[in-house]
Amino acid sequence: MPDLFAARHRINSIDGGINVHTYTDQQGESANAFSRRMFVKGGLAASVAALGGAALTGCAAAPASSKQAHAENTEPDNEITARLVERVHDANLPDAAPIMPVEPPASWDDEADVIIVGVGGGGIVATAFLAQQGLKVIGIEKEGQVGGASRHACTFANVFGGSKDQNELEFGVPTFPPDVKAFTRMYEEQNAYSIDEKFLSNQLLMSGAACDWIMEQDGMNMECFGPIWHDADVHSGKQSVVLGMDNPTNAMEAVALAAGADIRLSTKCEKLVADGGRVVGIVAKGPDGAERFLKASKGVILCAGGFGMNRDLIRAYLPSAFEGTVQGGPMPSHTGEAFRMGLGMGADFSGFDSWSCWEGAIDEETAGGDGQFWHYFWHGERQLFHNPWLIIDKRGNRQPYFAATQELFANPGGQMGDLSNCAAWMSAVGHHVYSICDANFPTTVFEKNVLTETGTDRNRIPITDPSTLIDTKGLVSADWLSEVDQAVERGAVKKADTIEELADMLLLDRDVLTRAVKEYNELCEKGVDDEMSTPYDPSWLHPVVQPPFYGAIVGSQMAKTMCGLRTDEHLQVMREDGTLIEGLYANATTAGGLSGEANYGCFWNSTVFGGVGTSWITGWIAAKSLLDEK
Repeated sequence: MPDLFAARHRINSIDGGINVHTYTDQQGESANAFSRRMFVKGGLAASVAALGGAALTGCAAAPASSKQAHAENTEPDNEITARLVERVHDANLPDAAPIMPVEPPASWDDEADVIIVGVGGGGIVATAFLAQQGLKVIGIEKEGQVGGASRHACTFANVFGGSKDQNELEFGVPTFPPDVKAFTRMYEEQNAYSIDEKFLSNQLLMSGAACDWIMEQDGMNMECFGPIWHDADVHSGKQSVVLGMDNPTNAMEAVALAAGADIRLSTKCEKLVADGGRVVGIVAKGPDGAERFLKASKGVILCAGGFGMNRDLIRAYLPSAFEGTVQGGPMPSHTGEAFRMGLGMGADFSGFDSWSCWEGAIDEETAGGDGQFWHYFWHGERQLFHNPWLIIDKRGNRQPYFAATQELFANPGGQMGDLSNCAAWMSAVGHHVYSICDANFPTTVFEKNVLTETGTDRNRIPITDPSTLIDTKGLVSADWLSEVDQAVERGAVKKADTIEELADMLLLDRDVLTRAVKEYNELCEKGVDDEMSTPYDPSWLHPVVQPPFYGAIVGSQMAKTMCGLRTDEHLQVMREDGTLIEGLYANATTAGGLSGEANYGCFWNSTVFGGVGTSWITGWIAAKSLLDEK
């Protein structure tokens, strides 16, 4: 496959329908890739007229047959949804508008007990579990393969503990045996006391059983190391952490298929179908472009992930992310239509302005680059600028860098360095920082003491061994230096023969950058960082002396959107008045609230369960709750 980033405007499709330069929304409409320049300069204004049409009514496409003609709702019929519509309408945010449900058709095209919308990590777990219980399950996945963002993660976590594997290791936070009330007290304190305790407690109580079921399935060759599980191939070094959950995802897909699940790929959920206040099915559009009404006699589970690639939703529900992120994600498919469908049913939302992020994202829009709002987080230039170089704000003041090798951040269950960095850097003037290094970076990057001996997240160390890298469909290679060169070519990474030229390319004042480099080089010569409250490790102090010089505008990349549909403790979707929507469930991160309110950066890397654990564990809980519903 040709390199994804070799040309600025070329469209390159990645396996499974992921697209770097374009995206296809849940309604199947092709749109230009996200660009802050277009967004700020009035790109939304041209779409205001559409706000009164398809975006508000859910009528994105004409009915496929006469039996569907009567099924289109034209306006919200409840006060809550009307308020949400007014909210995004007044702000000119058409892609944040609720997607309204439609009425049941005269006859259905297909039927199942349960329909799973989104067969990523949590979706494939829910599908496999329910199929094993003898239910007829249809899984709808808009991408060309299952697994979603979970495939691209490096580990599975449950920081609370409580599973059989963890009990054998006598692991628990803050105590062993795990104590739900003790953990809740600690977790609430670190999340501004803004999490519903009953909701949190039930996720903790059920997490052990969820982990047990997951790890006991055929092909799940996972090794437990206390708070985390690693795929055995990844832990042994046979496979890189890139696509570190690929093997477990494939294993869970095989479990689902062996149990008789019907998984439909390249198929989009267009709308929910509601009979009064109960969700009874969905409208799906397959690869042939035809719409089909699929009945779900027991219910629908939304497992479609978050909305980190939908800037209208980000602006409406995650305002700090709208200011602080320079890259979206975690994958291009996270466009938020399932969240909007829940809102269309009158659902409340939970976790306002809560989201997690990764460091090292390079701004591709402000002063060069290809203008795209997503780039793969393992790419060479990202690994380069994950590291501690000279990091300054617009005034030339040094900014902190945290890593697990520093005692403050090495405590079990404590902060991960990259999340601390994001919070600090987004708080700087302009909401980003500038990272500067010199021509010696290909060797000095490997000299930095940024990982503990037992550390598992090795994203600061460039990938150099192709034998450990499985097929990434062109997303990333082991030739990280070539990927840096490509970033230079497209203008994302700046390369200059003088510091003054580099300042111009970064839109910095020449005197500011010249002074900052001079003072930093003097510090490096001393060999001791006596400036920062959390000082640089001596191994990080590499002067900026050898031209050409390199720099980038660095911020955060969206990892998870932790705002989503409000549910009860059993993950049944809830209205604003506290009543439950019959037949509708959601796993995190389509469901929100597990990190509380106004928690940007997220101390716990999104939740107590980490990214993959959050999706997989709550996928199992939602499925179990639907199964047990009387």
